[in-house]
Amino acid sequence: RPEFALDMGVATRPLVTEKRNAKVKPSLIMVDNVLAGEDSELTFQDVFTTDPSTEAATGAAVGLATPTPDRLRINVSDDACVSIRDELKDVKFLGGVQVVRTVVGALDPNANCHVTLGYDLE
Repeated sequence: RPEFALDMGVATRPLVTEKRNAKVKPSLIMVDNVLAGEDSELTFQDVFTTDPSTEAATGAAVGLATPTPDRLRINVSDDACVSIRDELKDVKFLGGVQVVRTVVGALDPNANCHVTLGYDLE
């Protein structure tokens, strides 16, 4: 089970790259926001590339689009550390995983906000 931690020094961070024929099933998300100095809004997005064969099959001009639907959003207060396990049982990512940090709706990088993701592949 891969697991790693990174800081949010960039407002949008890739966590897991897209795996062919596999879904990413998060088993743990931990956010350390103790030293961030402000509340953090974290949105975990699914990142995948659509297949050009969809265009051929449907006639719709799809191309190589890379949609990023939101799969999970959490708010973490300043001076808090949050760990999520059981709440993730129904969360799956079809492609890769990226996390976006915002404060009051605006992108906001902060190297003192740390995100840990543990996951399995299905």
